[in-house]
Order: sequence, then structure tokens, then C-alpha cells
Amino acid sequence: MVTTKTKKKIAAKNPETDTTIVEQLAYYRILAPLEVRSLLSHLNSSEKKSISHDFKKLKNEDLEPLCHTFIEEVDKQQKRFIEVSEKKGSTPYKVDFVGMQKEDFNLFEGMIHVYGIPDDGIRLPVEEAKSDELKIRKNEVIYMNSESTLVTYQIIETEKGFKVVIEDTLTLDFDRGKKSGLFHLERVKSLGSYMKCLRLINYYIQRNKFPFQSLQLSGGTLNVKGHLQQIEKEIESYKELIDICTQIGISKDYIFHDKEDLPSLFNAIINIFKNKQYSLLNIHQEKLEKTEIINIELSKYVKLALVYTDGCFLNLYSEEALKITGRYSSITDVASNHGQDNVEPVMLPDNRGNYDQKVSIFASRKIKEMVKDTNFDFEIVKFSFANEHHDIQADLTITSSLDYIDFYDKTLDENYLELALDLNQRYLANDPEDDIAKVNIYFIKLKQGHELSKEEQNDLYNIKERVETNKEQTICFACEVLLKNKTKAKRIFATLTGEEKEEIMEFPIYRFYQNLE
Repeated sequence: MVTTKTKKKIAAKNPETDTTIVEQLAYYRILAPLEVRSLLSHLNSSEKKSISHDFKKLKNEDLEPLCHTFIEEVDKQQKRFIEVSEKKGSTPYKVDFVGMQKEDFNLFEGMIHVYGIPDDGIRLPVEEAKSDELKIRKNEVIYMNSESTLVTYQIIETEKGFKVVIEDTLTLDFDRGKKSGLFHLERVKSLGSYMKCLRLINYYIQRNKFPFQSLQLSGGTLNVKGHLQQIEKEIESYKELIDICTQIGISKDYIFHDKEDLPSLFNAIINIFKNKQYSLLNIHQEKLEKTEIINIELSKYVKLALVYTDGCFLNLYSEEALKITGRYSSITDVASNHGQDNVEPVMLPDNRGNYDQKVSIFASRKIKEMVKDTNFDFEIVKFSFANEHHDIQADLTITSSLDYIDFYDKTLDENYLELALDLNQRYLANDPEDDIAKVNIYFIKLKQGHELSKEEQNDLYNIKERVETNKEQTICFACEVLLKNKTKAKRIFATLTGEEKEEIMEFPIYRFYQNLE
């Protein structure tokens, strides 16, 4: 749409020679079908008889390109395409910026046309929109003090300026008109991200620029106020905190709960693990005279499993802790709620047991409880079952594997199912005649989405015949479930004693049985 406006120009101020030049100015707005539909929809919803819109001034050289643009947009937004688009479901989308070829193109003033691209490749008009902001997320390796650091940041462009959010912690608001901006440092989300932001601010204070390749201020300045001027002192204190947290297993990438009382938590960490004020744990000193596992609740959201040895605490989920705990035939597990006088020692099973067996320190711990530990590390739990730390023939091997299968059902995390499979396969390799390990392996295979081969099905029938002789009905039940004979499995289940039923209902195989058709 093009409109005109008359404008008078005064050529001379002398009354005798005063002349007035009349100039016709043209203004335009591309009203393609999508925008017309949007305008009509707005009018209908607002129950108004008119609507106002901004028009742009038309330059002489713009008329022909604008006409071509208008024809192209109308052609792409034919009525039949719009009608098809309304009937289609979800589809990949393509965005067209109208007039993007022009040198003075402004992303925040121009219109955006959104098209769906179904399988047949025909572009279907979806809607027309206007951009208020443009978000770009980047990862960049930067260098500060000869050290490389990976930093994640988001640039949010608007018509008036831009905002940069670094590591979701440090925000920079920059006004293009004033060519100035402000820093805003959020509360700690993770120690690693916070330290990166502190170092970035310090870098800017010293050099008046950022170490980014793709983020420059183009001559602008940032106002650094308040405690940020004392940044180097804060950096040192957080370095110390990170070192202590690493020792007790709180990763620098751990995301603290947004309701966490961080000053109290950080003070507790420093006082307990640096200053050794163990009285804060409400554990009598004599209980810390030998190597033992201590479960500590530092706050409502931070729970740690640690090993106390030689006067200090170590992260239980560490290779060093595995070596230490493996040297003892028994070890005490002590629960401690920080700030509460509620400590009950719990003796773990003998780590040697019969025949001088080595057993993973995690074998008797439930995985659903371990994952609640802030310092939980699955890779260390997995490594604790390696031959170096665990005798695969120990009775706890099969029991632990069932716990991991059960936890897989709750989380669908394949790592736990793969660990269970590894434990049963290694157990079977040492005892090829063990029927329970075989049944567990076939069960895991089905849970992984595989079908049992004819040979494997025959093996299950052979197992069932053997255990029937010994009246091991629970294994018979498992075999029928894996063979997907639900009716036969139901009959066997009905013959079990009340205690046997309760026991088998706790196993993952029972849920599998319930879901059989």
C-alpha cells in the first residue's frame, strides 16, 4: 500500500521573492495476505472500526524493488496455500525477513513471514510476525592469564541495545545510544561458572575490554561499581572454596538449589573441612578415631557421603576412597545431620566376608539412596565393581545387579541396565552353570528391546525343567515370564507361599510380568 502527503517548503524568506515549493512525499507498507489477515483478525477481536499502522517513507529508487517484493510475497501467500496450511499439522518452518536485501534493513522494524515446509516441499504460509529481540547463544574458548577457558554466553539484541548473559550468571546491559552499560552479577549458580565471571570482570577492569573474539563494545564503556572493585580478593576466596569442595566431591559444575542459603553453606564447608571444626557435625570426637564412612547433611539440599581417615575427610565417590576402604575388613557407616544431634552408627557388611572376598563398598548401598548424594559419581560406583575392588563371585553381585535393574525401570537410564548386565555376565563367566545369572541376562536383553533367539528360549525351558525338580518355583515363574507365557506364569505365582509372593513382587521381573499381554 502506498499513500502520499503534501509538504510545503519555504524557498526564500524575502517577502518580494517569497516562493513556496509543494512536494509530494510517498509512504508505503507491504500488506501481503498474511498481514491483511492479521489486521482483520485484530479488528474483529478488538471490535474496533479502524486500526492505525506506521508507514515508511518511499525513496525514488525503492519503488520497483518494492513492487517485486510485494508480488513475490503475494504469490507465496496465495489463499489456497493459506487454507492448506491451516489444515496441516506440525511441520518444519522457514522464516523470511521482508526487505532484507536493502542496505538500511532493520531487523526490528521489518516484518517476518513464517512458512511451513511439509514433505512435499511446498511452502505454506503460517503467520506474520515482528521481531522484538534476537537471541544468539555461543560457546567460545577464551584466554585469560595464558589459561584457556570455555565460556557459554547469550547475546540478546534489541533495537535500543543488547544484553549479554554470560554463564547464566553475569549480565551486561549495553545501551547503543549512550555507548555505555552496566554489569550485574547474579548469585552463585555453580562455583565454576561464578569463577569464570569473576575472572572476566577482573580482566575487563585491567584491560577495559573482553577476551572474546566475537563480543566487542565498539568504543563503549562499562560501569563497574561496588564490591566488584575488590574482585581479586573474591577470586582468591572462591579458589579456596572450590579446592575444598573438590576434596569432598562437590563438583565446580554442581548447580546449587535456588533456595539454598549459600553464605551459611559456604561458611559450614570452610569451618568443617578447612578449619576442622568437627563439633559442628555433632559427632563425638572418639567416633572419628578410625576410618569410617560419614553421611553428612550440610543443608536441606546438600548431602555428602565421605570417608574419614587420618584426620581428614575424603569424597567417598573417589578412587582414593576405594583404595582406603578396601584395606579394612569392616567399616562403620555413620549418619550425621549438620546442626542436629542425631547420629546413629551403622555397621556395613564385612568387606572381606567368607573366603577373604573383596566386595565393592557400594554393593550393600541402594542406588536410589546413593543418587541423592550431592557428590554421587556413577563412574566410581561402576569402577568399584571392577576386579581390583570386587570379587565377582560374591553373593552381593547378583543382589546389586537387581537393584540397578530396578532403578533403570524408574529412570530409564541405560547406564544402570548396562552395569547390571556386566555384573551378571562376569558372574556367569566364573560360574557357567548359574541359572539365576542366565535368567537375569535374558531379562536384561528383553528390556533392551531385543528378542530371544530359539536357542535362548530352549535354554530357558531347560532351566525351568531343572529348577522344577528342586521345586524352585520363583525361578520357574521368571522363566515363564521371559518366555512371555503369562497364563502359565500366573498359575505358578498362585502356588507360591505368601512370603514368596511378597519377595517376588519386589523384583523387577514382577513389573515385567504385569505388563505382559
